[in-house]
Amino acid sequence: MTGELLPVHGFVLAGGKSSRMGEDKALLRFCGRPMVEIAVEKLRGFCAEVGIAGNREDLEEFAPVVQETRVDAGPAAGIEAGLGVAAQEWAMFIPVDVPLIPGELLRRWAEAVLKESVAGCGVSYLLVLRERQPVFCMLRRDYAAQVSKAIEAGERKLAEIWMNLDDDGRSGWLWACDAARFAAKAVPTSLEIEYWFSNVNTPEELAEAEAWARESGLGHC
Repeated sequence: MTGELLPVHGFVLAGGKSSRMGEDKALLRFCGRPMVEIAVEKLRGFCAEVGIAGNREDLEEFAPVVQETRVDAGPAAGIEAGLGVAAQEWAMFIPVDVPLIPGELLRRWAEAVLKESVAGCGVSYLLVLRERQPVFCMLRRDYAAQVSKAIEAGERKLAEIWMNLDDDGRSGWLWACDAARFAAKAVPTSLEIEYWFSNVNTPEELAEAEAWARESGLGHC
C-alpha cells in the first residue's frame, strides 16, 4: 500500500488557545514553515482527504476547515466536528503542534488499522513509551453519534470516551497500539520517540525541537 492514498480522512486539530506559547501555534513557524502546513502536508502524503478541525477561517489556505460547534470541550470538539463531515469511512486526527512526527509512521499506523478493521477494529489510538496518547486517534465515522453523546454527557477525556464507546459487544474493536512498531527504522530510540511526539507548547520547546531537527538531519530545518 506504500505510495497509495488510503481511504482515510485526515484532520489536523487546531482549535487550541496556545496560551503557553503566547502566540498562535497553528501559524507558528517551525524551521520557517507554519506548523499547520507541516501537519497537513504529512497527512496529504497518504490520506485521500485532509482537513483542519477548529474555528479558524484563517487556515483555509492550507486545507478545508471544519468548524467546531462546542466551546471548552478541548480536542474532543474537533474530533466530533471532523467525524461529522468525514468523506471516508475512517478518520485520523493528529494535533497541530507535533512537527517532528514522521509522516511514514502515521501512514504505517493507518495501514495497520485498515487491515485490523477487517477483524472488527473500529477505534485506535497510540501508546508512546507506554503512555496513552488518545489525541492521536483513528475512528470509523459511524462512531460520530456516540462521540457526541459522550461529550453531551460532560466527558472531555479522550481515553475515557474511546474506552466507553460501544460496538455491540464485539471484542477487538478498540486497539491501543505502540507507536514504535510503526517506525521506519527497526528500533527507534526512546529519545527519538519522545521528540517525535513532543508537543511544542512554549518558545523554549520550539527552540529545542528545532535544534534537535537540525542535529538529527530530519530535513525539517
